[in-house]
Amino acid sequence: MDLVELEHQAAVCNLCELYVNRNKPVFAKGSTSSKLIICGMCPGPEENKTGIPFVGDAGKILDEILLAAFNDVDNANVYITNLVKCFVPPGTSLDKSWMNRCLPYFIVQIKLIKPRAIIALGKDVSNFLLNNTSSMKGMRGKIFNYIGGIKLLSTYHPSYLARGGGVKHNQFQTVVNDFKMIYRYM
Repeated sequence: MDLVELEHQAAVCNLCELYVNRNKPVFAKGSTSSKLIICGMCPGPEENKTGIPFVGDAGKILDEILLAAFNDVDNANVYITNLVKCFVPPGTSLDKSWMNRCLPYFIVQIKLIKPRAIIALGKDVSNFLLNNTSSMKGMRGKIFNYIGGIKLLSTYHPSYLARGGGVKHNQFQTVVNDFKMIYRYM
């Protein structure tokens, strides 16, 4: 199986009820030869329209983070995805079964990309991937071992920064520094 076939399978997936609100499946963007995967939790309304992850307000903040950390505004050196591939309407409580249904897609993405590091954006995806219930403050900026010795770093989600002023948010530079920290593993 390759990434094209995996994306096709995700596009027609109906293993949970989320497919009902899916306009376009949101699989990934960026370099398939990247040593870094950036993973959010689920696509928002803009992503559901375009089929591309991180194109809304959070995506603009993520672009600013990548520019500040890696001088990479075109996402040329990273692979960006979400754990859940279908749109979750804003305000909807996350159901662990949705994450469990989509986890195999993410695991195969990891096996095919073969990254050295993963950045988990936000508490929900970090806790799910690490199988814990820690606070964001307790996880942020720490390096964890993940599948096959891949390093996983947890940091604030760009949507959190967007709600608090974007690049002017008092945690923006913290997130940039987290991204810079993971660079030594790539």
